[in-house]
Amino acid sequence: MKKAILVTLLSSAALMLFAAPADAKEKETKTDVGVSFKDDSPTISPEDMKPFKNNLAVVWKPASFQFGEQKAVAGTAIFNNVTGDNGGLATANNTDKSQYLVVNDDRELKENKNSTWALKANMSELVTTDGATKLDAAKLSMELNAPKMYNIGNVIGADNDYEPVAPWDAAALTDFDAKSGVELAPTATLEAASTSKVDIVTKKTANDFKGGVATTIQNVKLYVNDANQNGKAFTGTITWTLDDAPTFS
Repeated sequence: MKKAILVTLLSSAALMLFAAPADAKEKETKTDVGVSFKDDSPTISPEDMKPFKNNLAVVWKPASFQFGEQKAVAGTAIFNNVTGDNGGLATANNTDKSQYLVVNDDRELKENKNSTWALKANMSELVTTDGATKLDAAKLSMELNAPKMYNIGNVIGADNDYEPVAPWDAAALTDFDAKSGVELAPTATLEAASTSKVDIVTKKTANDFKGGVATTIQNVKLYVNDANQNGKAFTGTITWTLDDAPTFS
């Protein structure tokens, strides 16, 4: 499962509509025109985690973290996520603009138990499109709100799989049940280019829990050591890894 991260630092593209003959009296100067388009949906259901039925899967995740167009400055800088509850556009139904993260365990119980699991995350390098420049020592931090129990629903689609209930729909979420054994990291920091996977949501004890757990992500920040990157745009990905046989220290 991958989610795109976009930080643009004064990225632009020049556009000249007409050029006058060399002997003309007019003088010309140029203004750069740039535009970047990206899905502003705060949350999506990942196709690459299917099937949801009889499976352990991430059912909802943030569509993207975006940090807008920023002024190039010398030294370090901190940029705020502009999607989701940090100020992005709401969808028609997700009016609070929340970015949800939902894991659902629909596996059949074996000897009245389901195994432990862990959802971890790590971040790639943030690099320019041509790969020539990277943001050294960049890191991303996020906060996870108190968990809720999630009901995926019972609607089966044409592919014989669940059509998951949106977590912002009425009655999709209920009060968290500590008996589920699910734990949440209240904060997480991902370092760019690190191969170390950070625990996000974990179930550390085998028990009879079946169902989903949901949280919303807020206060996502990107820390950049060298923000003097005039005219460059950087992208990267966060990889969410769901392990059904994790080792806990």
